[in-house]
Amino acid sequence: MIRFGPFELDPGTSELRRNGEPIPLAPQPFRLLLALAGHPGELLTREELRQRVWGEGTFVDFERGLNFCILQVRTALGDDAKNPQFIETLPKRGYRFVGKIEPEAVGLKPAAPRRWRIAAAAAGLLLVVFAIAWQRSADPANARPMIAVLPFDDLSATRSTYLADGMTEELITHLGRIHPQRLGVIARTSVLRYAGTKKDVRDIGRELGARYVVEGSVRREGDRVRVTAQLIDTNDQTHLWADTFDRSGGGALGIQEDVAARIAGALRVEILDETALTARSEPAHEAYLRGRHLWQDNQFAGAVTELREAVRLEPGFALAHIALAEAVHSLAMREQMSPADAAAEIRRCSEAAVRLAPSLAQSHGIAAMLHFWYEHDFDAAEESFRRAIELNPGEPGALHDHGWLLITRGAFDEGIAEIRRAQELDPVSPRANAHVAWAYIYSGRYADAIREANRALALSPQFHEAYWCIETAYELSGNYAAALAAREKRDQTTLDVADPRAFYLAERKRYADEWLRSAKSAPPVGLALAGVDPKLAPLHGVPEFEALLKSAGVKVVRPRTR
Repeated sequence: MIRFGPFELDPGTSELRRNGEPIPLAPQPFRLLLALAGHPGELLTREELRQRVWGEGTFVDFERGLNFCILQVRTALGDDAKNPQFIETLPKRGYRFVGKIEPEAVGLKPAAPRRWRIAAAAAGLLLVVFAIAWQRSADPANARPMIAVLPFDDLSATRSTYLADGMTEELITHLGRIHPQRLGVIARTSVLRYAGTKKDVRDIGRELGARYVVEGSVRREGDRVRVTAQLIDTNDQTHLWADTFDRSGGGALGIQEDVAARIAGALRVEILDETALTARSEPAHEAYLRGRHLWQDNQFAGAVTELREAVRLEPGFALAHIALAEAVHSLAMREQMSPADAAAEIRRCSEAAVRLAPSLAQSHGIAAMLHFWYEHDFDAAEESFRRAIELNPGEPGALHDHGWLLITRGAFDEGIAEIRRAQELDPVSPRANAHVAWAYIYSGRYADAIREANRALALSPQFHEAYWCIETAYELSGNYAAALAAREKRDQTTLDVADPRAFYLAERKRYADEWLRSAKSAPPVGLALAGVDPKLAPLHGVPEFEALLKSAGVKVVRPRTR
């Protein structure tokens, strides 16, 4: 038995347990963790791990398989690749277990010097040569450098509301296809705040955690489009690459592909091809850009209209199907579309996206969204989430929703870790920070939730959702006076409440009763979270509530309050 922190690793039963409770872990990730924990503090090279976990004569995509196994182990342990407590990445070399093993429980003899150390040293030298060949490779502390696409400037004589934004977003999508295991892309919402900024790129890189920055401009004159872009290393502000692209007519539709390919060449990494990511019809592309712009502006009904038109005009445009699914989901989450109608449309979009772009993480992400939020097929959702994250460990939407799936299954720490990974890809977005706060609330960690909500407020003092998080955390922790103060600050008003405790208990009962009455007539999209929603605690044990959850395969799970 190997014990570390709250975990036990049992080689006899092939079980990983946390505080005595089993944590699901597939055989290969288990063998990987056993190999690392069995040699604490030692570097195990990727080749050694291949032999230990897969054995000789196994013909699989080993690189992808190992990356996915490491992801599964970190998810099970709630570990963070950037600040590891258990599994440390040594870039270009391998992995090391850095957790503290209980000495009396290791049951292993100290590792004797091994012959393979010489071979490993030689392999390490070759890896150094390979690293030099990868121009401006990752920082030693981060095996996967990040790149940020700053909002493009629109220099057209008649400016469009969506042309530059669309170019920025499409370039982010295409850069996400540049070997996602080797290059991460900062999410769009975090880069938006730098529109028109005069900040130094070194400062931007530090704030976003980005090694590289892309900046540029777009100009439209009639049917001609000119895009100028440049790639900058934020460490020393070196311009690694710059170019100008002129296109006319249908040729303008592929500019973002060309820019992404040139950036890939500058960084010496492979770009994964997917022709269904580029529109071939200019009207379809225009409708797609308008729809994405409206979606980002929270005009979801208008976004759905435009994106339906893009799909109608070009059924083979995968990104349009994905964007339409996301816009429809946004409508349904805000009760502006029935869950049944939303599920039917998202299902059509999901099937089309997986058929057109099977190697795109977002295709599997919307399949998982359908399974989780609408069909409550949690096993299918888990499989689709895992596939999306395997294809792109930096896909924030899949990480975020997968985190909530884990929380509904009682894996609270693991769920928080996934949602935090999504936030790290969107570091200066108040909403992404608020998502972490909500995850802490649903996990009963109210002090942590308040800290994260205050971080969101530091980014945007007028972000009202953060005050809502703080109010909820104080209320559920029993500090009713502080909860009331947070509400008054949010609403900028003074409430005449003599007994804050009685006020909140009555409000919670009223909320739960109204939720049940509404859910019985039309189950909401958020039903998947009902079993872990702390504000529905008054309904626990109520037969109608229990029957509703059972019909959807949802279970009540109670976290340990901290």
